[in-house]
Amino acid sequence: MTRVKDFELVNPEKVARALKIVTREDGTYDENELIAQYDKYGGLIRKATDKVKMGSFYDFKNKKAKAKPEVVFTYRVNGKIVDVPEGVELPGIVKAVKVLEEAQAEEIVVGKKSKKKK
Repeated sequence: MTRVKDFELVNPEKVARALKIVTREDGTYDENELIAQYDKYGGLIRKATDKVKMGSFYDFKNKKAKAKPEVVFTYRVNGKIVDVPEGVELPGIVKAVKVLEEAQAEEIVVGKKSKKKK
């Protein structure tokens, strides 16, 4: 996993491919170009635990990096996709699912430490 700005680029192979494209002769690269190229390849991007929607950094219609990224987070709730733009308050149902996921993760950790079977 590669960290760029506040984002985690999860797929190392796609990061390597993107770096080959955006790296200049002097070995430097622009982080915005790297994220956009990685987004173009469909690599999973996360900000903390939230999944970033593909196309937030790369404009597939115009086939170029977006001048100003439009970060949108994607959540799966009851089998449906809920997209929430960055800076907008999460809908109540998404908040509830996140709380439930965190509680379940804690139960798993506690269960492993105490070796209780459920």
